[in-house]
Amino acid sequence: MDDIVCLKNVWVEIDGKTILQDHTLNIRQNDFLGIIGPNGGGKTTFLKVILGLIKPSHGNITVFGNSPQKSRPFIGYVPQLSNFDHEFPINVWEVVLMGRLSKRPIFQRYQHEDESLAEEALKKVEIWNLRDRQIGRLSGGERQRVFIARALISHPKLLLLDEPTASVDSKMKTKIYELLSELKKELTIILVTHDVGVISSHVDKIACLNCRIFYHDSKEITPETLEAVYHCPVDLLAHGIPHRILKTHEDGDNCSC
Repeated sequence: MDDIVCLKNVWVEIDGKTILQDHTLNIRQNDFLGIIGPNGGGKTTFLKVILGLIKPSHGNITVFGNSPQKSRPFIGYVPQLSNFDHEFPINVWEVVLMGRLSKRPIFQRYQHEDESLAEEALKKVEIWNLRDRQIGRLSGGERQRVFIARALISHPKLLLLDEPTASVDSKMKTKIYELLSELKKELTIILVTHDVGVISSHVDKIACLNCRIFYHDSKEITPETLEAVYHCPVDLLAHGIPHRILKTHEDGDNCSC
């Protein structure tokens, strides 16, 4: 199976502080990788390294065999929900079309192709009926579907999502995970989340990240790994199937960052 993302001994240091320490892993085509870890552990930085927005201090990364910058047109990105003016006069249709701005010369109007792709993306995430709704009038889960549609409009081969179910009720959270499970049939997905237990029934593989990364190329993780990552005991709730207990990591030192 082809490798989509390859990291080898990747370090990221910002303002003299180590954010990512010695990351080495390969992410393959059609993988659905969930990344868990505490706040400030470097999860968002990890995604930005793959996007080419942050350059490693040491080590090497390739995406689709090229530099992240050259591969960016093949990557869809759904950032964390940020505060915005709920009264800002922009509707769902206009937000999704913004995902085509990088494909158009500056000041050129959207073409029929862009509108067709927007319709396709909105129908794929099942919110075509909300296309004329002002974005500020949507629920948190509906807005996340809009942002996923915006990422999908460029037909990416790799989809990165940063906490897509934060501030979303449990019913909508389940629908978003089900949507991602369907999208996984077409592309590779890397999902950053705090839902330690919930994701176990949806993703194929799990990585634990807190400055250092613990990765077994599967979704089987140990209580010892979680304790090393979160620096305290964590109860793992395995939904659907129990996790097999793996051998404790030989290198159990925690990063001090």
